Amino acid sequence: MISEGLDALKNMASDMNEELDRQVPLMDEIDSKVDRATSDLKNTNVRLKDTVNQLRSSRNFCIDIVLLCIVLGIAAYLYNVLK
Repeated sequence: MISEGLDALKNMASDMNEELDRQVPLMDEIDSKVDRATSDLKNTNVRLKDTVNQLRSSRNFCIDIVLLCIVLGIAAYLYNVLK
């Protein structure tokens, strides 16, 4: 009776070991893919940050030009009014 239970337990342990042996390569592959995806994400984030910084600087340049035009327009108006 006890020996039958131990044999069943041994068989279950053996089956579990075989299943783990089959799953290890799959987990290694998944780990490798996750590492690659993480690296790609980091690179994409760096490029996105650079793009955002470039857009900010060009947007600020446009705002500076618009403000300069407004100031020149006000100065021209005041010059004509006070003339």
